[in-house]
Amino acid sequence: MSKKWNQGRKLLLLGLAAITFVMSISIVQADQDHVEPRNLVAGLSYTLSDPPYENYPDSERELTDGIYDASLTFYDPAWQGHLRGKTREVVFDLGELKSISGIKAHFMQHSEVGIFYPNTVSMYVSMDGEKWGTLAHVNTKLPIWESGPATEQYYNWDGVTDGVPAKGHPKATTAQARYVKVTFIAGTFAFLDEIEVWGVDGKAKGSAKIPVDEPAYALAGKASGGIDNLMLLYNGWYENGDGDWTKENIMPYISYVDEKGKPQDWLYDGVLYLGLWYKDWGGNYGTGTANLTAWQWYLDKTFAPEGDLKQLNDATKEAGLKLGDQKHKTKVVLMIPHPGKELSDFGDVDGDGVSENMVSQEVGEEAALANRKKAVDWYMNELRTRWEASGYSHLELTGMYWLAEHAGDSYDKQLIRYTSDLVHDEKKHFFWIPNFFGNQNYAWEELGFDIAALQPNHFFDETPVERLETSTGLSQQYHMGVEMEFDERMIDDPAFRARYIEYLNGGIDYGYMGDIFKAYYQGNTALLDSSRSEDPAVRQLYDWMYQFIKGTYMKQTP
Repeated sequence: MSKKWNQGRKLLLLGLAAITFVMSISIVQADQDHVEPRNLVAGLSYTLSDPPYENYPDSERELTDGIYDASLTFYDPAWQGHLRGKTREVVFDLGELKSISGIKAHFMQHSEVGIFYPNTVSMYVSMDGEKWGTLAHVNTKLPIWESGPATEQYYNWDGVTDGVPAKGHPKATTAQARYVKVTFIAGTFAFLDEIEVWGVDGKAKGSAKIPVDEPAYALAGKASGGIDNLMLLYNGWYENGDGDWTKENIMPYISYVDEKGKPQDWLYDGVLYLGLWYKDWGGNYGTGTANLTAWQWYLDKTFAPEGDLKQLNDATKEAGLKLGDQKHKTKVVLMIPHPGKELSDFGDVDGDGVSENMVSQEVGEEAALANRKKAVDWYMNELRTRWEASGYSHLELTGMYWLAEHAGDSYDKQLIRYTSDLVHDEKKHFFWIPNFFGNQNYAWEELGFDIAALQPNHFFDETPVERLETSTGLSQQYHMGVEMEFDERMIDDPAFRARYIEYLNGGIDYGYMGDIFKAYYQGNTALLDSSRSEDPAVRQLYDWMYQFIKGTYMKQTP
């Protein structure tokens, strides 16, 4: 009996030892699974794409030394200052694979001395330091360009709250990477004093690889409804009548004409009609200060029996006859005015005898949004009815254009998505051309647009020519098209003529001259005037544009 008892005791002890061993492994594994994240770049060196401004230099580890300037004094040595120019990149090599759970960058704004927040701070990760995946684009949450005392802002990405953009891993909370890149653009001066990258060593539970996001322009084609080159023709109210289009004045846009005005070839394959002002400056369609009466006036003008669309139809028909291409149709995009939040008496859009109130402070955000949606519903119904009744033989309604050049708060975004659904219900395409600093310009697909072109704003803002490189770089990173920008000043002013040439040359230098989707802002009559000029130096501005569209343009010296 004692021998059997001893054997049983040994087996019992061995079993207990095995259980203890397994439990110890589980505890160790649990400890590893619950390692507290740390700042992986604390005290780490980094690479800057461009050095800071000489008066606010970098002290090698200034952005990772853990020193924050709580006083927000711009001349404090903790701050690093960057002046305009190209996109700034800060790249960290973490040495080996890590699981990234959060990134934050600390900026200040002090408008009185020309320091402003970046519109967007972008964050990328990579396994090899060459091919990058987009982790997040973080928009400023505080107003830019506003005057006042110095303020501070963190641009944050958090894997738990913001999510990890890894396909097939919806529950991932950390991103696997060895390299991290943070980028921003300085409007004038941009000041930052610290960047933190939080995470743990190795492949953490719940981590995922971020797919490589190769920069690329938006191609013309299916997404653009077949439009390669979209000309903006402004047909709102102008005191001098520049918004009133005639067949003769439209001809040099839809067709390339010789010095006598005779069509020689097709030119712009798409026309966007859009208006800014109601008559006598009675409201702006882009800022939301135009009421229902103004919206009705614009539709009446555009769809009048001899109105702007009729003139475009007749011009296309005549050009087709002269070019031997009578079946050709011009693709048309029509604007949707922005129903803003400033009008408490917009007008009665649903026939209930009550004028819609758009002011959220008076009726609440939800009610104001509902009233703004009613306005868009009314406009879309009117536009559909009028288009169907007009029967234009040589026009094709391709899509709608959202006139506001940025997306504001969450209610603005809801309104844009709602409008996108209405446009797509009509089997049309939804277009957008946000400005360079436009809020949420990178989120155009998420907002429901089919295609978008980014404004460089180089022609107007007197920026260095590097702005074109920066803007087209963003267009590629955000997968957008490009807006070409020029106006009547290029005819008489050498400085503006040089900028026009810079845009043309940029098509070769930065690769957007070919089959990239492009929109064209030309003031009101820049190409019309140059096409009719008897001055060869002015006429060639028009000829260069034709060559640019056809892909035969050769670089000129500004």
